[in-house]
Amino acid sequence: MDPIPADLVFLGGQVLTLDGGRRAQAVAVVDGRIAALGTTNEVGAWIGPGTEVVQLHGRALLPGFVDPHTHFGMTTFEPVAVDCRIPPLRDKHAVIDAIAAAASAAPVGQWILGLGYSSRNGRTPMELLREDLDVAAPENPVCVVDLSVHCSYANSAAMRLARLTKETPDPDGGHYVRDAHGEAAGTLWERAMDTIYGMSLTGLTEAYGEDAVAELVRQNSQRHLALGITSVADAAVTPEAARVYRMADQRGKLPMTLHEMRAGPGFFAEPDPIAQHEFLQSSPPTTRLLGGTMKMFMDPVFPRNAGYQVHPDGTKERLGRPYYQPERAGALAAEASSRGLQVAIHCLGTWAIDLAMDAIGEAIRESESADQRHRLEHFTTPTYEQIHRAAGMELTVVTQPSFFYQGGEKSAERLAESGIDAPPAPLRRMIDEGLSVALSSDFPCGPLAPLAGISSLVSRQTRGSLEPVAAEEAISAAEAVELYTIAGARSMHRETEVGSIEVGKRADVIVLTHDPTAVDPTMLREISVEQTYVDGLRVFDLYGRTAAASG
Repeated sequence: MDPIPADLVFLGGQVLTLDGGRRAQAVAVVDGRIAALGTTNEVGAWIGPGTEVVQLHGRALLPGFVDPHTHFGMTTFEPVAVDCRIPPLRDKHAVIDAIAAAASAAPVGQWILGLGYSSRNGRTPMELLREDLDVAAPENPVCVVDLSVHCSYANSAAMRLARLTKETPDPDGGHYVRDAHGEAAGTLWERAMDTIYGMSLTGLTEAYGEDAVAELVRQNSQRHLALGITSVADAAVTPEAARVYRMADQRGKLPMTLHEMRAGPGFFAEPDPIAQHEFLQSSPPTTRLLGGTMKMFMDPVFPRNAGYQVHPDGTKERLGRPYYQPERAGALAAEASSRGLQVAIHCLGTWAIDLAMDAIGEAIRESESADQRHRLEHFTTPTYEQIHRAAGMELTVVTQPSFFYQGGEKSAERLAESGIDAPPAPLRRMIDEGLSVALSSDFPCGPLAPLAGISSLVSRQTRGSLEPVAAEEAISAAEAVELYTIAGARSMHRETEVGSIEVGKRADVIVLTHDPTAVDPTMLREISVEQTYVDGLRVFDLYGRTAAASG
């Protein structure tokens, strides 16, 4: 019996199926799903009068990249926010000028959102003070989110709206940096930023309107699709972000799959497992908008993460302050797990990693099923002992090669100073130990492009060092691609739908200029994404060709 005509076929390529190392030359798509794969002659039999034919001419076809940890909701507002990064801006004064220009063009009272400032960057690093922002925007509330996403900077107008006064106490897990007179100086650490950040998103949504904000979601999706990313997870969804996503989904403005990892009522606030379970019952998943994950933060960035200083005699000194005491963290994780929620815990420092694994242990004991795949997010500074422990648990580590690319050589120095026995991004050890690992960007905290992260783990080069950093921890390009596709899908319980090219799966696929497993490791980041397809529909083309073009 002849096959039914396909809607779309890819011919003459190098198909990396990510299905046990299987390769093919061609793929047929019917009704948005993979219908066949094989040789060009075999798949050619699926071509009918209405079939779109894409001639790959030896290019590579891969499953779309899956990024299981981003901050999509925050970056959605970039087109209407002030870019406060240094560089490209020269210094703090240039940032103030940019905010002043935005405020002069905005109606009185409208929120001004800035993204990407870091008081640690620039030739002369400086805090962004309340007085600076008051001069730039005297009649508009301002919220500037730090590059780390763990701090923000606010002006007096924003503080008045948030009812932040000299008498306002620090929230548990947060701090208002104060001046010599005890007044909030404008720098808000961790949970201290929750109220003003949430108000800024609500204010911008009201100012621009639901249709315009839904369009911002579509535009942000297109940015990801242009890099070959067809599925993402937002790693800390607040109520404000959840409303934005539903606006976009209802208007058909979400052209990719987005998985919500729900946080608390504020970005860093303690999550409520019962409320999250009830929300899932009342708002079931749609084709594009998924959920079922509860996000917890175990340690801060400011003033420092929760880590160990390992002394020469082997004793461990605890540094920093975690968000939760062990009993509370374990209770939250267990409650969420008992209600069928996947638990994902942010852990940067070595002490936080131990606490997070303890809490995940409680979640596993209370798991509704044997396969909830609770997650450790970042796992940035593990010891070899912690890697071994994690490998023996039923969990997934979602880590960021983008961090290694940005400063792996500096991380190596800090780890050595702390007495930690493992180098930065010890992926080789993690894989060899049998630890379940997936890769992500944590965008905007790290670069978004998956190929940049993949390149750094294969070459072990960083942005600041052409000499490999901890070369013994290099992994192969094939392993790295797998960790950014099928492994990411597994971390979100989606491996039956996406992450590999197999018959019956959704046709979320990308065309690359080169096979990433066949190029020099130092050139991986030079590979271009030419086309991206979601459910068999071309949603990005590097050359601007229409969906009906023949490739």
